Amino acid sequence: MKCCRSLLVAFFCICLQGAYAKGLKTPPPLVGCYYFDGWADRSANNFHLDSMPQNYPQREPLSGWYDDTLPLVHQQVAWARQAGIDFFIFDWYYLAHDTNAHERKSLNSAVKLFRSDPNKLGMRYALLYVNNGIFSIPPSEWDAQCARWIKEDFSDANYVKIEGKPLLVVFSVSDMEKTWGGAEGVAKAWQRLRELARQANLPGVYLVACATPGPQHGWNDLNRLVQEGYDAFSGYNYLGVPGTHEGENPYALLIDGSLQIWDDFANDGRKPYIPVITDGWDPRPWHETNFWYTRTPQEFELFVRMAREWWLAHPNMHVLPDRPLLFVEAWNELGEGSYIVPTKGDRFAYLDALKRALK
Repeated sequence: MKCCRSLLVAFFCICLQGAYAKGLKTPPPLVGCYYFDGWADRSANNFHLDSMPQNYPQREPLSGWYDDTLPLVHQQVAWARQAGIDFFIFDWYYLAHDTNAHERKSLNSAVKLFRSDPNKLGMRYALLYVNNGIFSIPPSEWDAQCARWIKEDFSDANYVKIEGKPLLVVFSVSDMEKTWGGAEGVAKAWQRLRELARQANLPGVYLVACATPGPQHGWNDLNRLVQEGYDAFSGYNYLGVPGTHEGENPYALLIDGSLQIWDDFANDGRKPYIPVITDGWDPRPWHETNFWYTRTPQEFELFVRMAREWWLAHPNMHVLPDRPLLFVEAWNELGEGSYIVPTKGDRFAYLDALKRALK
């Protein structure tokens, strides 16, 4: 079965290449790219780097391992804009629990620097609420944190808005349910956020849940998530797809598994879906893993093109009526092997591939 799936994906890629050569195109997509906001800690105990400079030097960005100054963040923006990325989705962490000054500096640093950049080159931004485990906002702090989001981010002219509503992506729907005691509590939390946004003269908040379409993919009851009040679904990455085995796996498997998930969201049809393009997975620098995916710029390029074609074939999934909205994971998850930032190993190969796919 695994070989059959890989062959089918490979065949579709060849057909799609031919279609694009003949000029079959969708409208220009609006592209958001997840940005891991954790490369600002220059301390000796920075677990994000650990042994990466010695053991994985090819993953070092051309701008260096850190993004802790405005010029360094601006360089990321310039590269992303040249490739056709419209906005970064910054990983955002609730840090009130944390007394470690280094971690406070490391997380949420890039988004603050981005907001201060006087020349964003047309780049916009949104937030991914990374609410897993200790980073979940407790109910006692909810109103205060919602007010900070609204004041510092949602009201920013450069913040991405859908139907006038600021876009907020939620990393862990299961952790939301744990924090708020189930679906009813989650629904009330989101209602409160929207109420506070309306009090600030915003029409609401556009909530996107990172999810999978039902138990057949391992988790997430869509019936419950619909009740909780999300406007659309997407994902951060989809990794343990059918057919993976220990060790090295072909990127075609990841593509095929993602397409199955997208199709199942479309078959459910109750909420729009934003295709997420996982650009790689190899987390061996950070932790032991029993599987990872190989990849090439050409395969990544075709995956982006397939996402555009999927959008065209599924009008019931559209968030924007006239153009695809796509998420890419990720810009700089260097420890997890999900990155397209120019590096010493790949240089601009993945950004060039993205640029070609978006033409």
